[in-house]
Order: sequence, then C-alpha cells, then structure tokens
Amino acid sequence: MNIIVLHGDHVSASLKRLEKFIDVAHERGWEIARIEPTSKSSLQEILTSESLFQKERLFVLEKPTTLGKRELEWLDKKSKGIKGNLVIYHQDTLKKEFLNSLPKGIKIEEFKLPENIFDFLDSFFPGNSKKCIKILHSLLGKEPVEFVFALLAKHLRDLYLAKISPQKLWYQPWRVQKVKKQASFFKQDQLKEIISSLAGADIAAKTSQVPLTDSLDLLIATQLE
Repeated sequence: MNIIVLHGDHVSASLKRLEKFIDVAHERGWEIARIEPTSKSSLQEILTSESLFQKERLFVLEKPTTLGKRELEWLDKKSKGIKGNLVIYHQDTLKKEFLNSLPKGIKIEEFKLPENIFDFLDSFFPGNSKKCIKILHSLLGKEPVEFVFALLAKHLRDLYLAKISPQKLWYQPWRVQKVKKQASFFKQDQLKEIISSLAGADIAAKTSQVPLTDSLDLLIATQLE
C-alpha cells in the first residue's frame, strides 16, 4: 500500500494538497473511500475489504490521532501486503511519536505556516499598531486576507482563554507561556471588544459592506494605538 501523510499548521495548503489527490483519483476513475473515526468497521476491515468494482482505490483517513495502538501496530506490520493508496490527513502538526509509529518509508509532507504569519500574530499588542500594520500588509502580498483573518481570530481566542482559563490551552508549555505573556498586555474587556469587532468585520465583509483588509487596518489602528 502506498501511504502519504499530509499534516502541518498551514491548513489551507494541506487541504489544497488533499483535494489535488482526490481530484486525480477521480480523473483516473479510482474508487474513493473516506475512513471516518465514527465508522463501525475497523481500519483493518476497511483497508482489506474487496473493491466493489475491482478498481484502484484511494483511502482518505482524517483525524488519524483517533487510531488506537493496535490499529497503528497492524498498519505498520501489514500495510506492505495491502493493495491501494492511503492518504492520512491531519489539520495540524502531528507529533514525532505518532509519525514514528507509522510504517517506515512512507511519504510525509508537512505544510508549515510562513514565518511572517507568526511575526504578525506576535506583533498584535497595544502600542505596536504601526509595526503590526506593516507586517500585515507584507503578509497580504503572499496570503489571502481571509486566511490571515481566520488565524488572527483563533489567536485572539487563545489570548482570551489565557486570561480566563489558561489550563484549557492544549499547546506545549513553552507556547502556553508565550500566549499568556502576550495576553498580559491586554485587559480582559479589551480582548472581548476586539473579538466582537472581528465578528462584526466578518459579517461586513460577507455582506460586501467593508473589505476585510480595511476592517483589519482600522481595528489595529484603533485598538493597538
């Protein structure tokens, strides 16, 4: 069995790659089967079942971290003797321990966010509006504004969570401390106001009232002055 792993924090890029695999399989007339975590059949039963139409098959496994130890051990030992193609897709960076539990010699593609994405998110704090806007516009030359907006919204939720319930942040300790430090620059009510403003900007953009770029510029200029 040919196995390819797609993972990383650049979700839009990894999803585009997954869609490419599926499109190619459609073009070649392959049978496509998605392996759901809620499936009543085991991974072994799904991968070893006979194709209804005797076609080449593409299996797509999402949320691979839900696999149990026995399933991973079985895949490691038996995958070479199985026909077909398996794409393992995860919307985040998989841990090395998990990757090491997969069969040796498989293809792994990791999609990382550009460094200036993190520069932008790290620059989002009061008193830093000019630098934040500058990084934003350098970023928008390479990435869609909708993508940047979604990342900022998620980051602000993390900052707010760091204020009210930091134990719920599931990141590694060093990253939790980094988020907590950035959150300390804000008052709790200010974060709530910014999150609310982002929600309003999202609605305004979807109803073609105000472009997202303009809303972000205004938000940064007024909230981070």
